Amino acid sequence: MKNFVFLLFTIVFSLNAFSQRIVQSLNTAWQFSIQNNINNSKIVNIPHTWNAQDPFEGGKDYFRGKGVYQKKIFVSEKWQNKQTFIKFEGSNQITTLFVNNVEVGKHIGGYTGFVFDITKFLNYGEENELKIEVDNSHHQDIPPLDADFNFYGGIYRDIQLINTDKVHFVTANEAVGNIKITTKNVSHHKAEVSIEAQVINHSSSVKEIMVKANLLDSKNIIIAVLKQLVTLQPQENKTITLQHTIVSPQLWSPETPRLYRAKTFITEAHSTKVLDQIASKFGLRWFSADPEKGFFLNGEPIKLIGANRHQDFEGLGNALPNALHRKDYKMIKAMGANFIRAAHYPQDPEVYKICDELGLLVWSEIPIINDVTDSEKYHDIALQMQREQILQFYNHPSVIMWGYMNEIFIKMVFNNKLSSKQKKAKIKTTVSLAKKLEKETKRLDATRLSVMALHENEIYNTSGIANIPDVIGWNLYFGWYSQGLENFGAFLDRQHQKYPDRLLFISEYGPGADVRIHTENPKPWDYSEDYQLQLHKSYINQVKERDYILGMSAWNFADFGSSFRQDSKPYLNQKGLVNFNRSPKDIYHYYQARLLKNPFIYIQGEHFTDIYLNNNQEKANFTVFSNAEEVNLQIGEVFTTAKVKDGLAKFKVALPEGTHKVIATAKGEKHERTFYIHYRSNLLKNIQQQPITVNVGTHVNFKDFLSDEVWLSDQPYSVGGFGYVGGNVFQPSSTKFQGTSFNIKGTQNNPLFQTMRESIEAYKFDVSEGEYRVTLYLTEPNSKASVENIYNLSSAAIEKVAGIRDFDIKINGKLAKENLNLARDYGALRAVTLAYDVSTTQGVIIEFTAQAGKTVLSAIKLEKL
Repeated sequence: MKNFVFLLFTIVFSLNAFSQRIVQSLNTAWQFSIQNNINNSKIVNIPHTWNAQDPFEGGKDYFRGKGVYQKKIFVSEKWQNKQTFIKFEGSNQITTLFVNNVEVGKHIGGYTGFVFDITKFLNYGEENELKIEVDNSHHQDIPPLDADFNFYGGIYRDIQLINTDKVHFVTANEAVGNIKITTKNVSHHKAEVSIEAQVINHSSSVKEIMVKANLLDSKNIIIAVLKQLVTLQPQENKTITLQHTIVSPQLWSPETPRLYRAKTFITEAHSTKVLDQIASKFGLRWFSADPEKGFFLNGEPIKLIGANRHQDFEGLGNALPNALHRKDYKMIKAMGANFIRAAHYPQDPEVYKICDELGLLVWSEIPIINDVTDSEKYHDIALQMQREQILQFYNHPSVIMWGYMNEIFIKMVFNNKLSSKQKKAKIKTTVSLAKKLEKETKRLDATRLSVMALHENEIYNTSGIANIPDVIGWNLYFGWYSQGLENFGAFLDRQHQKYPDRLLFISEYGPGADVRIHTENPKPWDYSEDYQLQLHKSYINQVKERDYILGMSAWNFADFGSSFRQDSKPYLNQKGLVNFNRSPKDIYHYYQARLLKNPFIYIQGEHFTDIYLNNNQEKANFTVFSNAEEVNLQIGEVFTTAKVKDGLAKFKVALPEGTHKVIATAKGEKHERTFYIHYRSNLLKNIQQQPITVNVGTHVNFKDFLSDEVWLSDQPYSVGGFGYVGGNVFQPSSTKFQGTSFNIKGTQNNPLFQTMRESIEAYKFDVSEGEYRVTLYLTEPNSKASVENIYNLSSAAIEKVAGIRDFDIKINGKLAKENLNLARDYGALRAVTLAYDVSTTQGVIIEFTAQAGKTVLSAIKLEKL
């Protein structure tokens, strides 16, 4: 609920006549300060995080500590006869509430809700001060210890003030007051419904009450009224169960997400006066999973296909209003998905509500990620998190799996400092915790599947941990972190053959992709949208070929904040199907072509409409995503047709330079896009109108969206043209990245500087007579490069200095830059631009001569003055 008062009976907040529950938003106008520095405070609204910006500016050094929220509320004297609570939907990660400077309580954990009863701490008939301390510091006993996402601090979900009668449904518990609704023996013919409600009498006298539940179907028609008389002693808490069998139930599914409602009341035993009321939605469905045949919903086979989803958003961090949560999941549903993995933590209550309404099946999990602390407190907090998750989201028909670990041995596997004894101890405590979590999961909910996600390593099998949950999710990155797309299916077949009774799911997969990068020759780690398409197509095909795989969830729905990452965009994990701001990448539309049943068509190339051909002999490539059998393409007077295979129709068309409208049609659907054809062979001739910009040392084109410049993939020099002479593509052996994977300081265009040609001898442009400006783009890719000045060294000494790079630059034979040492002169991993004006009668040649180490060049621009 966002910034509104939800009243069940009256809209007047005088409290002089209300009996029912009143829920009021407390989101507005909190005085916030870091580390309780009241002199540097500001007014904020909730949802709020103090880390919306700094993880994307300073990386992993973003602030993790204490933030303080304060405000005053007036409490009427009439509240003395009521119970008052404050409910949090999520606050990361240790939250302490004070009322009038007295500590009310503390909650540990950043991703589930919690409630404090503040009744006895209030001063009635006057203002009361609320203070909330929130601490997101790293803590060895609080999951997650380590993860590939930002640990945003703050009250980043809604906060509410709740008033109830002294006799009410229990509110301050791990279920945050939710009524538990269990559905059993569901079929097409009937469904058994059990409503479990906890009631409590906070008054000083015996109370006789009626607990009543009205069951309503998806059309809001009452189908049953259930009642039970209850006697409550003072301060007594009782659990009441109401049961009913629904005949010919309206089943819930992704295609027909029908929801029932239970309106549960407490009234006085012999009157109609309502003391408390809670409305809950639920759905009727059943499912099963078979290690050979896959997943079944309501008796029908269904391949679960969708994505993982992190909860942060560009400019907001994780402090999202409900409208943005809803927008995300509507996009996921519109993609054709029927499944979502809420990674790597329980998400906003609104998320589960939306998934129920849209028809998205959910894997929900707690943040036990990468590592476990061998302490009783860590284990206890992990178990608490699982209890809270299950009890708070139990009623949602969308939820089919409870998860409790993700890649839990990955940190240990890559930690070379751990001894064999330490690794055995780590395995022992982790397996022990997994067994505890499995037992607690089944105690609370035996109707759903338990699941954990593993990274590609045999230790999960040898340790026995993979035998504990119902389902094993494999996070597999063949073609990215591991070699070979074809190895993906081979790995799965080996696992299935070795463990034939194990239920298998593909919980993560996908490469990073930057919409500024395009190539006709995609390769792993080039960050092109084109390689992203190649990998996802392969994975979808391989999963669909294997009935024993329950399903697959792409990593990730959207790019998300990850402060330690650098890559082509620093501090982001770029494996999303959409960008951080939710603008779709091409791959999002490819999933629509593979998953949607209604006719669909889309021309690839939203972010790269400039096509560069070598000359008029080369044909332009166009790719259309569609779920039709064939696609028609029209470009001016050209008409052509292509068959669709794996969601793709491919065309090669000879086109002249200039602007072309491309129209694709299939099954009555049409999509059009305008492309611009350029010939490389004419770029020198047209340099007056358009500078030549080259992304040196790489096979990809890069587009600067700010300037609209397209930096062309590199090419060797040939007479009458332009290109490099000598050298090699820079490819350090320590990384799969095309160039350096480190963040380049001083630029927003990392891909332009991260790739380069090393030991380059020259770059040549066979331009005509005139005045030109040459701009060289360089960086030192070695973070530990020597800053030695070779003037101070003898020839023998130079040879002994490791990592030194010193070279001269000549333009048309004239020395332009002598003894350039990028690390010494500018700093390593920093963008450097050097511009020179040159007058020529014939051609421009830039020569690079090494004095020590190797020459290097990242990009080059030539423009006519």
